[in-house]
Amino acid sequence: MARDTNPPMNLRQLEVFQAVLQTGNMSAAARLLCITPSAVSKAVAHTELQLGYRLFLRTPSGLTPTPEAQVLATESTGIYRQLDALKRTARNLATSDSGDVRLAAIPSITHEFLPSLLLHHAGQHPHVGVEVRTLHQDQMTQALLTRSVDFGLGFYKHPHPQVASDLLVSGKLYLAVASAVWARAPRAVQPAARLAQVPVIRLVGDDPMRQSIDEIAQRLGSPAGPGIQVQTTRLALELVRRGMGWTVVDFLTAKGLDPAQMMTLELHELAPMSLYSYRARAFPPGLQATRMLAMLPALLHHALQPHTRPVKR
Repeated sequence: MARDTNPPMNLRQLEVFQAVLQTGNMSAAARLLCITPSAVSKAVAHTELQLGYRLFLRTPSGLTPTPEAQVLATESTGIYRQLDALKRTARNLATSDSGDVRLAAIPSITHEFLPSLLLHHAGQHPHVGVEVRTLHQDQMTQALLTRSVDFGLGFYKHPHPQVASDLLVSGKLYLAVASAVWARAPRAVQPAARLAQVPVIRLVGDDPMRQSIDEIAQRLGSPAGPGIQVQTTRLALELVRRGMGWTVVDFLTAKGLDPAQMMTLELHELAPMSLYSYRARAFPPGLQATRMLAMLPALLHHALQPHTRPVKR
C-alpha cells in the first residue's frame, strides 16, 4: 500500500476511525456520524492509503482493528474526547437555552439533595439535558480528568492536585439510631452514652465517614467484635432502621430522615463536615454546568436549615 505525502490524519478522519472502532461496522458508524456508509468506507480507505497500512480487517463478526489501529486508538482517544468536548462547548454556547450537563455525586448527595437541585434546574432550564452518575469519592478523579463529567459533588476537599475543590456549605455530623432502640436505651448523663451497649454499623474501605464512626464508637465504648460493616451509608441506615445498631451520618442525610422512625443526635465533639464541588483544573465547566453550580449555595442553605451554617465568603 503506497504512502501518501499528505498529513497522516485530520480531525474528520479521526472521527470516522473512532466511530468504526466503537461500532464495529460501517453502517453503524455512518448512523453515529449522520453520513452514508459509502462516505465512511471512502474515509477509511483514504486514511489507510495515507498511513500506508490497514486499519480494519473484515471478519464474520464485523470489522476487527489491526494491531496498528489498536495503537492508534490508544493514542487518539484523548484527542477524540477533547474534540467531542469542544463540540459540546460550541453547541452549548451557540444555543444558550439548550445543551447538557454531566455531573457526579457521592451516594448520600445523590439520594438526599440532588432531586431538589434537578427539580429546580429543570424549572429554570427545561431544554438542558442532565446526566447524573453516582460515584464514590475515589472514583471522582478518573471521571473528572477524563471529562466524563463536568463537575462532581462530595464531602471533604479532594486530594488530587489536578482537581480543584470549591467549598459550598458546612454542617455537623449526626448519630442516627432507630427511635424504638433509643426509647429502650437506659438513661445516661450524656445522651449518646445511652447507646454504649448498642452495636455500631461501620463503613468499610476508605470512606471518610469511617473515621468519624470509629471515633464515636471509641468514645462510647461500644461492644468489641467484628460487628457489621457495609459499603454505603444508605445500607447502614437501613440496618439502623431495623434496630440493628447505630451509625453516623452527614447533615444532608440527617435532614432527610423521618423523625418518627429515626432519632438523630448532633455530634458537637466532631468537626463540621464540608460539602465541595469538584472540577478538573485543566477543563473548566461549560456554560450549562456553571449555571447549575451557581444554583447550589442558595439551594443548600435553604434545604439544610437548621442543620447547617452557611459558609461565609
